[in-house]
Amino acid sequence: MVFDFNKLGLWQLVVHLLCPVALINAMIPGVDQKTWTFEIKSLETYSADENILQFDLSVRRVSRGVYAISGSITLKVDFEEDHPCYIEAVASRSSNGVSDFREIPLKMPREHLLIAINSFYKDMLMETLRECSNLPVFADKFEPPLLKGVYTLEKCQFTHDGFPNHMVEGFYKIVIFGEGYVDWSITLVSQVEVSI
Repeated sequence: MVFDFNKLGLWQLVVHLLCPVALINAMIPGVDQKTWTFEIKSLETYSADENILQFDLSVRRVSRGVYAISGSITLKVDFEEDHPCYIEAVASRSSNGVSDFREIPLKMPREHLLIAINSFYKDMLMETLRECSNLPVFADKFEPPLLKGVYTLEKCQFTHDGFPNHMVEGFYKIVIFGEGYVDWSITLVSQVEVSI
């Protein structure tokens, strides 16, 4: 089953994924805590044309299982509604982190960048990035264009708080990529370790 983050509401997705876990957690004492930690192994960025889009991002470990991303995303042109800018995200898992990454059923289907800003970004990322970056923040709907400029991230922390209490050990790769006006990608690989 593939989950479409944009057709399912965030709460529907959470309920669909986490209700069974919550019921089990309620019945078994002591299982309401995370049984795993993660460590970011790599963060790679790519831009086919740095005269349009340039990345300078790095990851720093703050504490066990807590990581911060700092740096900048430089957009050198305004992205208008009629520009062909599409974005997609896929996730995969490998037991050894070297090869055999297999896609898992979590993805964001290909859609226009400005639609993704009003759905995936707003629902999943905006609150996390609100205090630590100058990326767009809006109440109802983002109105184009996405203005050129330097978008900075200053110690934006990502924890495993919003994830299930139990995950399968291994390496997880998330690739967010864009195509059209400029081709680009952000690839993040993390290792999940079971801590019990």
